[in-house]
Amino acid sequence: MATPNWVRHSGWWLAVCAACSASPDLPRSAAQAPVDAAADTAVGSDSDAGTARSHDAPVALDAQLPAADAAPPDAAVLPQDTADAVAIDGDAGGSAAVGQPCSAQGQSGTCGWANQCQGTAIPGFCPGPKEVQCCVPKGLACDPKAAPLPNGAATPSGGSPGCPAGMAKVETFCIDRWEAHLQWQAAPGLFKDWSPYAQPGAQVVRAVSAPDAVPQGYISGTQAAAACKLAGKRLCSDSEWLRACRGPAGWTYPYGNTLGLGKCNDHRDIHPAVELFGTTASWIYSQLDNACLNQLPKSLAKTGSYSECVSAEGVWDLMGNLHEWTADPAGTFRGGFYVDTKLNGPGCLYKTTAHDSGHLDYSTGFRCCADPP
Repeated sequence: MATPNWVRHSGWWLAVCAACSASPDLPRSAAQAPVDAAADTAVGSDSDAGTARSHDAPVALDAQLPAADAAPPDAAVLPQDTADAVAIDGDAGGSAAVGQPCSAQGQSGTCGWANQCQGTAIPGFCPGPKEVQCCVPKGLACDPKAAPLPNGAATPSGGSPGCPAGMAKVETFCIDRWEAHLQWQAAPGLFKDWSPYAQPGAQVVRAVSAPDAVPQGYISGTQAAAACKLAGKRLCSDSEWLRACRGPAGWTYPYGNTLGLGKCNDHRDIHPAVELFGTTASWIYSQLDNACLNQLPKSLAKTGSYSECVSAEGVWDLMGNLHEWTADPAGTFRGGFYVDTKLNGPGCLYKTTAHDSGHLDYSTGFRCCADPP
């Protein structure tokens, strides 16, 4: 994979590398972020405050944790499956950190040599060489390869008359009441739960809309369209999505024209990548497909968890939680996510067009629309 050149721009770090933009291994929310002042200005009208600007640039990031910009990914991250095999050759200046308390992925631990940790050693949260890591008790740290399945009991319900279960009628179309999660096709006619923290890749998956489910992140617009199609639905058009969010009165937010911070899962004080990796170094924005980002405390919420984040016609979570892909073939997602609902427009008017429909990261989700029978 090509190595990006990182540049400071308008308070964030951005990757500038043509090869990186094309690489499937590098999430493009950092690599494709605009680097000119014109792209930093939101475009659109009062009815559609869209922008071509990248969605995932945290405000005042440098104030969140002490900077560690000199640490590249390969010097800061030690793969967990090789941590116990590390041979420590000398102290390398790490003994001063050994024994110090640390916090990683929302869990308390102690700094120590990775190969001596009796629990789980997590890199990036202790000073000193990369072999000195935060040791937390087994079972508490997130395993990015675990792919948990939290949605077994989630069942579609509450369909409006003339719409499939789990969908609301809005003017002439039906729309999912809740952000979608996935089921994968194990055999013809047999579908099983898919982890909402795992990228679907080439797996055959269908969309399911249900309350009290962890919605699917890590999904591209192309994958979302295919999942809707297999469910007998389709991605919503831009105009349908806006109409559902703004309601018949054309509100700025699903619940009205006045911002009620916290009514939706609409902001987070610390960027999840900063919390997960324990640094503000620029390399963390090439890791936005990490499955543990959406498993941190106070990150992605289950559908319908925010009782006031509902539209006039009974559609939940259109603002915040996850970005939602629309049918724009050039690539558009709307509504903001649990870190930010302001940068690219307020509430329902939040629009990101900086990525094509092949992009995915932890913040990208979707819901489906359908035509009444």
